[in-house]
Amino acid sequence: MPTRRAGRLLAAGLAVATTSTMLAAPAWADDDPAPAPEAAPRAAVAPTITQGLDDAPRTGTPQQVARAYMAAHDDVYDVPADDLEPVRTTTDGTQTAVRLQQQHGGVPVFGAQYAVQTEEAPRSRATGEPRRTVTSATGTLYTDLSVSTTPDVDEATAEARIATLDATLRRAVDPRTERHGLTVLPDAAGGVLAWHFTVRGATPDGAPLRQEVFVDAHVGGIVLSYNNVDAATAPSAADPVEATGVLVDGAETTLQANREADGTYTLADSSRDMFAETGGQIRTYDAERAGYLDLVGGPVPEDVPLVASGTDRFEGADTTSGAVDAHANAAKVYEYYAEQIGRDSIDGAGGTVHSVVNVSANGADYANAFWDGTKMVYGHMEGVPLSVGLDVVGHEMTHGVTEHSAGLVYLNQSGALNEAISDYFGNAMETADKGVAMDDPTSGLVGEHLCNGEGTLTDCALRDLNDGRTTLDDYEMITLDVDNGGVHYNSTIVGGALWDLRKKIDPQLADQIVYRTAQNYLTPLSGFTDMRHAVTLAAESLDVPADVLGAIGAAFDAHGIADGWEQRAGTQDGTVLAAHVVPAYELYAGVDQEAAQVSGDTYVISHGDAIAWDQGANKFALTVGRVGKNADSGHVVAEDGAFLLDPAVDSRRVVFTRVTPDGVGVYAVGDKGQGSIKKVVDEAGADETEPVTDDGALAWLRTTPDGETDVMVRSADGTTTNLTPEAGTVASTLTMRQGTVAWVGDDGTWVHVHDVASGETQKKRITGFLFGQVVDVQLTSDRVFWSENQSLLFTSTHFSSAPLGDLDQAARLKLESSTYLAQLSVTDSYLAYSTYDIWGSLGSWSTPPKVRVAPTADVVAGTATWGAVTCSTGAQLAPSLGDGQRAVWLDTSAADTDVVTRSTFAGSCEQ
Repeated sequence: MPTRRAGRLLAAGLAVATTSTMLAAPAWADDDPAPAPEAAPRAAVAPTITQGLDDAPRTGTPQQVARAYMAAHDDVYDVPADDLEPVRTTTDGTQTAVRLQQQHGGVPVFGAQYAVQTEEAPRSRATGEPRRTVTSATGTLYTDLSVSTTPDVDEATAEARIATLDATLRRAVDPRTERHGLTVLPDAAGGVLAWHFTVRGATPDGAPLRQEVFVDAHVGGIVLSYNNVDAATAPSAADPVEATGVLVDGAETTLQANREADGTYTLADSSRDMFAETGGQIRTYDAERAGYLDLVGGPVPEDVPLVASGTDRFEGADTTSGAVDAHANAAKVYEYYAEQIGRDSIDGAGGTVHSVVNVSANGADYANAFWDGTKMVYGHMEGVPLSVGLDVVGHEMTHGVTEHSAGLVYLNQSGALNEAISDYFGNAMETADKGVAMDDPTSGLVGEHLCNGEGTLTDCALRDLNDGRTTLDDYEMITLDVDNGGVHYNSTIVGGALWDLRKKIDPQLADQIVYRTAQNYLTPLSGFTDMRHAVTLAAESLDVPADVLGAIGAAFDAHGIADGWEQRAGTQDGTVLAAHVVPAYELYAGVDQEAAQVSGDTYVISHGDAIAWDQGANKFALTVGRVGKNADSGHVVAEDGAFLLDPAVDSRRVVFTRVTPDGVGVYAVGDKGQGSIKKVVDEAGADETEPVTDDGALAWLRTTPDGETDVMVRSADGTTTNLTPEAGTVASTLTMRQGTVAWVGDDGTWVHVHDVASGETQKKRITGFLFGQVVDVQLTSDRVFWSENQSLLFTSTHFSSAPLGDLDQAARLKLESSTYLAQLSVTDSYLAYSTYDIWGSLGSWSTPPKVRVAPTADVVAGTATWGAVTCSTGAQLAPSLGDGQRAVWLDTSAADTDVVTRSTFAGSCEQ
C-alpha cells in the first residue's frame, strides 16, 4: 500500500541548475540553521502481498479456507482471525477471491481489507470434502489498533459539529446527511474511533457533493473529509421492442426500448438476460434541464421522467438532450462487460443501469459527467452531450463496477487507480467499437469525441493514456482539497502502464487481466506498486506465458512504477521547519490555507493527523517555533483528548480553536507558544472558531445551535462586541489587522470590512457571483484583498483588492496568467500566491503549483514583475509571508510534504 498519508508520495522533477536574483535577494540563501525534524512514526501494517505460505490444500468452503489460512499464519499478519469478517466472495472458474474486512472491537476499520485468492484442489480422499489451495493474499491490514470503541461523543453531536467546523459544508446547498455509524481510522497511535457521515448536495461554488465525513467519536472534531463524487426504481411491466434513435452525429441506431400500456415508447431496455433474473433494465431519463445538484445521490427522483416518444423513433429533443447516445452507449457498456468480461451489470448481480441526461448548472450547460454511487449523470459541453462519448459512458459506469469490486477509496493513489481503471475500460470499449488500432496514436485519448467533429481529436481530448508520464518526472503530491489528492492528474501514470500492456499483448487478454485484478486482488487502499503486483498475480492466475509476464514488468517499468519509487526525491533550497506534515486545511475549509502563521520571528503550523496512510502524529496539534537568529526546530503544542487547530499569532500569544467532546472554544498559549494552554472564550451553548489576534485584541466566529454564525470582537481591555447582531448571519473566513476586521458573509459572495474605531461596516458583493464564492480574505494596513472562485464550465480563481476606506473601488488584480484554485498571502510589502493550473472539472492538468511573488504596490498598480519564492523542484503550496522577504510554504520535493522557509526570495529559476 502507499507509504504516505493523505496526499503525499513524490514530486520529482528536473534539478534546478542555476538561479538569478529578484529585488537584490541572494538566491539559495537562508539564515535558519535549525535542525530538521524527525519523520513521524508510521502505523504498523501487515504484508501487503503474500504467497507460498501454505504447503498443502485446506478443506472447506472458500470463506472457511480463507479464515483458516489467516488464523494459521497470524504470526505473519498479526491480526486475530476473529477480527476478519468475510464481505464478498467472487468466483471465476476454479478460482475464488474472498474479501475479508478488518474490524476492531466489532467496528469496521476504514479501508482495511484483505483478499485471499484460492484455487480448487482435488477433494479429500478420506472425507470427500472440497478442498482449496491458497495461491496468494493481498490488501491492507493494521496490526496495532488499540483505540477504545466506546464513543465519548454521541452521533447527534458529531453530526452537528460538521457544519460548525467546516465552512464549506456549513454553506452546502440543500445538504442531506446520512449516518453510517462508527468506524476506526488507523494511525500510528492505535487508531481513531469516528462517526461516519455522508453529506450530499452541492458545494457553495456549485460542485456536486457526496462528502464522506468522519468525526472523532472521542473528541468531536473532523478527522477526515473528502468528496466521493466520481467517483432503484422498480421496473415497469415489460413489452420490449426495437426502436430507432438518431445520434448526435446524425447517424441512426437501433435502440432497445419498452412499449408502455398507453402505446408510448420509453428508453427502458428489458431485453437483457438480467431482466428475467432480477428485473434489471437499462433506463435513460431526461432531467429536462433540471439542476444537476438535485440529482446527486440516491435513486432518480420521481419527477425526472423516463425518455418517452409517441412512436418507435427517438429524435429531435431526444437527440440533442443526449438521451439516444446515453441509451445506446450504456447498452454497449453492458454488452462489453457481459460478453467480454462475464459480469452482469454494474453491480455484478443484474442490477438496473440508470442514466440521467440533460442536466444543467443553474440553467446553463453543465460541462461534466459523474457516477454518484447509484447512477450516471450527464451534462453538455459547449452544447454537446457528454453521453456521446462511449469512453465517457464506459468510464462512469466502470466507476460503479470498481465501487462494487475493488472499492478503491477516491483519494490519492487509490483514487488515481480508480480513475485509471475507468479510463482503461472506457477506452477499451471505444477502440473496439470504432475499430481504432491499439498502435494508433489517438487510441489513448479520453473524451476526444466530445467536440462532435469540431477541432482535432487531440485538442478535444481530456486526457491521454499515451502521454508517457512517469512517477519520476510527473507524479505530483497534491493536497486533498484539490482533485482529492491528484486522482485525475496522476491517473495517466498508472493508466498509461495498463494501456501499454494492452498494446503489447492480446487486448482481450489484457482486459481480462485488468478486470480480474480489480475484482480479486485490489483492496480499498491499494496504490501504484500494489497495482503492479496485483496485475502480475492476476495474470499468473490465468496461466499466461512468460512473455506476457515480461510485458507486464516492462509496461510498469516504463512508467516508473516499481518497489520503492515513492522514496525518490527532488531538491529544496530552504530550511525545513516541519517534516512529513498533514496541513489541517486539507480537512477543514475554515482553516487558513497557509503553511504557517508568521509574526516577527515566531511561526505556528497547524497540522492534522495522518490517518489510514501509515503515518502518525499529534492529532490536530500545533508546532510553534522561531526563525531568524533565534531559529529552533519548534515544539508541539498538543492536548490529549482535544484538537487544536486554526491558529493565529501576534507578538503576545498564539490563539487557536480547541475542539473537545464538551464543546468548541478559543484558547491560547503565551510566551512564544511556551506557556500553558488557557481558555480565552468558551461559552456554554455556543461554539467559537476561527480566532484572529492582533496586539491583544481578538476576533472570532460564534456559532449557535440554530446555525447562526456571528463575528465577535474583544478589545484588549476585555470589551466584547457582536459585529453582526442581525438575525440569520452566516459568517466565515475571518481576519483582523490594526483595528480592521474583515470576513465573508451572507451567501459567501460578500466581503465585509469593519472599522472598530468608527463602528462602521462596509460590504461588497463579488462580480459574476453565479456559482462564485469568496474563499480567502486578507488585510494590509490600507487595503483588503480577497480571492474568489467562479465555477461554471470550470473553476477559476481571481484576486481582487480595494482600499479599506472605499470598497466600491475594488478591482481585479492582474496576475501572470489565468489562475485556478490559488492560495494567497499578502503583506504591506509583498503578495505571493500558489496556483494549480488546471482545465475543467474532468481533471486535465498542465503544471504543478509554484509560489510566485511581487511587490504589493506593483500588483495593485498592475505593473508587477513576478518572481519565484523558491526554486525547489516539488510542488509549492500554501505560501505565508512574514517580515521582509520571509516566506514559508508547503513543499513536496522530498518523499512527503514539508513546511519550508526562506528569509529571502529566490528570484528567477533557470534550468
